[in-house]
Amino acid sequence: MRLFFAAFCTTLTFATTTGVVSAASLQVSPVSLEIPAPEMSKTITLNNPGAAPLKAQIRVYRWSLVNGEEHLEPATEVVASPPLATLQPKTDYVVRIVRTAKTPVTVEETYRLLVDEIPDKSQQRPNSIAMAFRYSVPVFFTSKMAGGPNLSWSTQVINGKTHVSATNTGGRRVRLADLKATDSQGKPVVIAKGLAGYVLARSSKSWVAPMGLQKTAQPLLITAQGDVGPINAQALPQTTR
Repeated sequence: MRLFFAAFCTTLTFATTTGVVSAASLQVSPVSLEIPAPEMSKTITLNNPGAAPLKAQIRVYRWSLVNGEEHLEPATEVVASPPLATLQPKTDYVVRIVRTAKTPVTVEETYRLLVDEIPDKSQQRPNSIAMAFRYSVPVFFTSKMAGGPNLSWSTQVINGKTHVSATNTGGRRVRLADLKATDSQGKPVVIAKGLAGYVLARSSKSWVAPMGLQKTAQPLLITAQGDVGPINAQALPQTTR
């Protein structure tokens, strides 16, 4: 299944279309996990600062890029223990994330940990809206054997729209922010303001450029902020289709 998640996202479950909002206040930390080999597990902490108990569901998904887009599928080689939790008020609850696969990590493995608050319908007042929080926590199993990232850029016009793609042939992800492209006219165009997403190891990620970017056969100048420093590169045009 194809799903898109930021590092943190909130979803709403509506009981009615009018009335006040009632909600518990699930909190999760940290907001990302990196687990270097030979470690096989790490923990996250769930917290309930509210006045009533709340329930949470914890699921692990394998996270990949397919045809330049985010893709999640249930993980079998990484588990959350326990997968369900009842959090008492003003308490912390520790959940362990465990890699059960026995094979070594040779290329960085990437997962998304989804932590969902489960609304208590018995506590919901009439004519109110139940707000349920969802956290999406990136999880990275890394190894020194994997090496670093190696990005190259390209452009392609598909159905009249300019697509900018980054291909990572390295063994570690790149986190991108403030992604811009400059064409032959010299005017930078913002492709993604703030977080632009991750280019995972041995994967490609694509963005549809705004209409202001000219459809040109000339290379584009790409600038962005990576997690290891600024990026300045050329995006070479590919065959238009």
